[in-house]
Amino acid sequence: MKILIIANMYPSKKFPSYGVFVKNHVRLLEEAGVTVETITMTKELAPAKKLIRYLHFYLQIILTLWFKKYTTIYIHYASHSALPILFAKALRPKLNLTVNLHGSDVFPETSFQEKLQKWVTRLLRKARHIVVPSAYFKSVVAERYTVSASKIVISPSGGVNRKLFTRLETPKADTFFVGYVGRIDTDKGWDDALYGFSEFKHQSNTDAKLIMVGSGKEDAKKEALIQKLGLEQDVICHSLLPQEKLVAIYNQMNVFVFPSRRKGESLGLVGIEAMACGIPVIGSQIAGIKGYLVEGENGYFTEVGNPYSIAEKLLEFAVSSKENKKRLSDNAFHSAAPYDEECVKKQMVSFLPRISS
Repeated sequence: MKILIIANMYPSKKFPSYGVFVKNHVRLLEEAGVTVETITMTKELAPAKKLIRYLHFYLQIILTLWFKKYTTIYIHYASHSALPILFAKALRPKLNLTVNLHGSDVFPETSFQEKLQKWVTRLLRKARHIVVPSAYFKSVVAERYTVSASKIVISPSGGVNRKLFTRLETPKADTFFVGYVGRIDTDKGWDDALYGFSEFKHQSNTDAKLIMVGSGKEDAKKEALIQKLGLEQDVICHSLLPQEKLVAIYNQMNVFVFPSRRKGESLGLVGIEAMACGIPVIGSQIAGIKGYLVEGENGYFTEVGNPYSIAEKLLEFAVSSKENKKRLSDNAFHSAAPYDEECVKKQMVSFLPRISS
């Protein structure tokens, strides 16, 4: 079996977490004995260089699909790859396409992504199989694109490496650490995390720190808001980190805040990574997060876009008994088990004959 993976996101030294789930997917396939080739792009911020990379990316797709043969063409992020793949499909109608949809494929976040929706729709009609990260996304995709649910398979974005993301035997500090990991971008809720943490500090008078890991288009807004709220001494910021360094950060936390406002939060692997480290999650009652967060069992739900709701749940967790905190931590740890990459790999192996036929 020979699979070509196409993705416009892939990690680099400068951006180690960018598209890391694609890299993990490739690794799992290779470990399962599959021959894998890739056509991928790493992140580029300069507009001119980004355009050149996309032109090269598109040309490579067309030439590769025209001259080489694969059992399956597996596409991550349909919206940005659809056009050259559809062109190649017109030239070679028998190409076997599997499309793995992610958040912004289905819920466009820019006007340009909105314009790409017509190509996404056409690509899904040409694909034999569609892969989505969660049951929530399966129902959304089936309804929005009018495709049969039998054509859609759930696979949680490569899963979580629980040999890496796990509890570390390090004592918790006296300081109460709240964590946020994610892009500093529109509707990711980083601002709600800051407002909620600030309100929590005011109400509880607790020795608390907020650890924020990530960067994005709104970095300057984040720094300005930290100063506005007077949290310069209370917020610890890290840029994008490789997964190996994230483990220690997660283990430093007492609780993880996942305040996304995105309907396109198809799964939310960072929440599962935190749980794998035994960290309870305070998350928005939205999208894929609802698939693994259970109120009062492994964390708490908050109202979407309501920082005061975040503060309320932080207070509830902070004042709870040591026994309750341990119960939430243990439940969080076990909640990550179904998303273990070994489980995902077994599902993937059983799924391969289907997408190859």
